[in-house]
Amino acid sequence: MRILIIVACLAVLGGCAIQSSQLSAVMGFFSTPTKDLSLHSWSVKYAGYEAIVYAVNLPEGTLFSNQAGDQILFDGWAVRRVSGLGVGDLAYQNTDTASQRSFLRGVRTIAVHSCDEWKQKDKSGKKKFSQLCKGDKVYTNSILVDEGGKIIVIQQIVDDRNEPLILTKLN
Repeated sequence: MRILIIVACLAVLGGCAIQSSQLSAVMGFFSTPTKDLSLHSWSVKYAGYEAIVYAVNLPEGTLFSNQAGDQILFDGWAVRRVSGLGVGDLAYQNTDTASQRSFLRGVRTIAVHSCDEWKQKDKSGKKKFSQLCKGDKVYTNSILVDEGGKIIVIQQIVDDRNEPLILTKLN
């Protein structure tokens, strides 16, 4: 929907020059041939909700999204923002300072957990990165990397529900 609004504004503003890296990326989708989205498809599971999302690289990380409005921003180590996923219009985000991770809903802090540094284990040619965290409960965030160095599974707590969000590469 936002894309259509942007395109309509560009049509109206025809003579104006607008520069934006995000706008350029959006416009690039219209001028390039359709790519096979299945190569970028992931399964997301969270609190009984399950859907397919597609990965897009952005300067701030990887955005997993779909037409249902699900959005997950992953910065390479932590899921930073989550919206959709059956939680209505609420959006969750988190920030790290030293050994603490703060979970926010809008501008309100809903939980603060202490998290250890990431540790790596090699297992059958794959690497598993794990991070022990403590909030109301003790839990482990993890990232599984295949033999080629690509992330294939991300499992993390993203809010005060203590339900893991699991992203799994499909192809």
